Amino acid sequence: MGYPKNEPSIKIKEMKHDILYTNLRQTFSQWAELSDHQWEALSAIFQSKSARPKAMINMPGDETHELIFVGQGLLRFYFLAADGKENNKAFVAENQFAGPLASAALGLPLYYGIEALEETHYLAAPFEAFTSLYDTDYVFERLGRKLAELLLIRKELRTRSLLEKTAGERYIDFLNEHPELVRRVPQYHLASYLGVTEVSLSRLKSSVRA
Repeated sequence: MGYPKNEPSIKIKEMKHDILYTNLRQTFSQWAELSDHQWEALSAIFQSKSARPKAMINMPGDETHELIFVGQGLLRFYFLAADGKENNKAFVAENQFAGPLASAALGLPLYYGIEALEETHYLAAPFEAFTSLYDTDYVFERLGRKLAELLLIRKELRTRSLLEKTAGERYIDFLNEHPELVRRVPQYHLASYLGVTEVSLSRLKSSVRA
């Protein structure tokens, strides 16, 4: 009996699924080593998802609070100004987390939207399910604390950069911290993130190359 014609694609999907969870466990291991029992409880709340380029994962105002871990691809996080203009707040790539700490804690709708800039494979867990693990094992509380520290530090550094640094300094910082993303993020999205126009960004690139 022959194999189903779609078996190769099924196996590829299974491999991507397994890699996603393996990378998630390895990333969490920087904060705590998980036993098989602990990992089973943690991984059970995550669901494997995919998004095509330009697909909207969340819109501002959605009430979905999820902890996201990107296994492959690139996500854009943005918020809407009063005039409806989109302003980019973050780019999240491979082996990085994102989550609505404040919105989830306060029970508020999301103030930002999420768009896939590339074909993206990621894991998502309801934030409530993640925090509910805190009382079951101290290791989950530690992971939650470390994750919160990571997200809050990222937010504070971003805020300070916008308030204290020039656009040129922000661009150089981005080059140093995320050299691979300069080629992957469209110029108009990078300009929005830096708080400049595309024309100004082109000038910044020219001045850095000079």
